[in-house]
Amino acid sequence: MQQWESPTRPLTPPLAHSPLTSVTWRRRLRASTPYLYIAPFFIIFLAFFAYPLCYSFYVSLHSWAGIGPMKPVGWGNYGFALQNPFFWASLRTTATMWLIVLPAGTILSLLIAVVWNSQKFRARNVVVVLYLLPSVISIVAVSVVFRILYDQSVGPIDAIITGLGFPSVPWLSHEAWARVAIAIVRLWESVGLGALFYFASLQAISQEIYDAADVDGCGPVRKFWSISVPLLTRTTLFLTVINTLAVFSLFAEPQTVTNDGGPNNATTTVGLYLYHLVQNLDYGTASAVSFLTTVGMMIVSVTLFLVSRRWMND
Repeated sequence: MQQWESPTRPLTPPLAHSPLTSVTWRRRLRASTPYLYIAPFFIIFLAFFAYPLCYSFYVSLHSWAGIGPMKPVGWGNYGFALQNPFFWASLRTTATMWLIVLPAGTILSLLIAVVWNSQKFRARNVVVVLYLLPSVISIVAVSVVFRILYDQSVGPIDAIITGLGFPSVPWLSHEAWARVAIAIVRLWESVGLGALFYFASLQAISQEIYDAADVDGCGPVRKFWSISVPLLTRTTLFLTVINTLAVFSLFAEPQTVTNDGGPNNATTTVGLYLYHLVQNLDYGTASAVSFLTTVGMMIVSVTLFLVSRRWMND
């Protein structure tokens, strides 16, 4: 009887021992290594920005007091916010302070940077550090100090004004003056940092450009307006956006200096209005207002970029 034999088959080495597979695996590991380096950023972004943003939008579509079940209300919180006169009053207050802080801060920062950049200016490093101190001091501490300075009975500012023969200024009791007082605090906090950015940009401008202007007979004022200002457009745009975001998020200053947005809610900014909504456990409306404010700041920022594009292209 003929014995059956199985047909011979070539023996294939296991996949794990294949040199080609090992090389491929090492290549894939090498290709994925850069993604491992940038993974922490995306993890932090997803955990501390993307997820809270999505969850906040989810909360804005519900009525919620922070505990218990959420009640879906759709776009009701947005409609309530847009019909609430306190929301529009806080927007007007914030816009008023923005119109004060933005031009005044830009001009002061630029002038200080020009002085720093002067060859005749001495002790530059010491003065720069002094101007940067407001950026590292606690905002609450600064607000408490300015509240004392503005006081009409014991404040040194009012004592100096009356000593010069001018009438006393009701910084904390008059609505218009209270807004100016908060704007001055914000200016004191931001001018030094803005001047530092302008100073760095002035240092980056080639001296050969100014030398060519000297050959053409241009004076200091002509060189400032025709060379420095146009070449600082990007820095001006950057500081404008930063100051816009800072003014729209003002909270500690009106909370501390003018005693929770007084007088008569004249200094209640959008940030302080959000705080009041959270205090009242109205998290749905607070989330809706925060999204409306974010959209408004995005519109302002995009508008600034579009308007300044012509000067930047030049």
